[in-house]
Amino acid sequence: MTDSREPLATAIELLRDARRIVVFSGAGLSKASGIPTYRDADGLWMNQDAVQYSHADDLQRDPAGFSKFWAQRLAVVERARPNAGHLALAQLQRLRPATRLITQNVDGLLTVAACQDVLELHGSLRRWRCDHCGNRRGPWLLHRCKRCGSRARPDVVMFGEMLNPGVLLDASAAARACDVFVVVGSTAVVYPAADLPLEALSAGARLVTLNVEPLHLDTSASAVLRGLAEELLPRLVTGLEDGN
Repeated sequence: MTDSREPLATAIELLRDARRIVVFSGAGLSKASGIPTYRDADGLWMNQDAVQYSHADDLQRDPAGFSKFWAQRLAVVERARPNAGHLALAQLQRLRPATRLITQNVDGLLTVAACQDVLELHGSLRRWRCDHCGNRRGPWLLHRCKRCGSRARPDVVMFGEMLNPGVLLDASAAARACDVFVVVGSTAVVYPAADLPLEALSAGARLVTLNVEPLHLDTSASAVLRGLAEELLPRLVTGLEDGN
């Protein structure tokens, strides 16, 4: 289904003609900001602590180790700054206000970049919560809830937990209503998030893939962009601006 024209020009034209755009992003979007991906040689799953403290039961199994690991992860996220890819998506929303952003990332960098109404499928490290009393607003003291004294945890989806059904429902509705669905820096193989581009395709949307490595979705895409998100997204949005 790929277009015979240069892929970037094809993608720009697709966005120019679209009324509703959805951008679905994964770890590749934030790599240039210093956020490790999951499966690279230096990725998160190469860190044994990440394996030990990424399940919903790990807070009870080893509260101190759990809090230490996620506090270190939060420190990395708080030092990070949006890269050119994040900023380009914020500009895309300014150019096309109906654009919806869906992300698997938990770093919150899209929001820091001034993107609006980001659907964070896996939550955000920048928010913490207490599962004992339901407190999501703090205050926290040494990773404990000051309301009830229980240990707080990041408001992210761990292994063994379900995605927030409301966020997933909103993401599914956006996918089914869009004209163009763009996959950026995600392998799109982790379910149920991996269903979203398929839902968009089945509803008649055109698909654009942007990734360093080939994706299984490439065969269904109208434009396949191979390269770094922080380099290609600005070119994509600049091309859209130039055509206005």
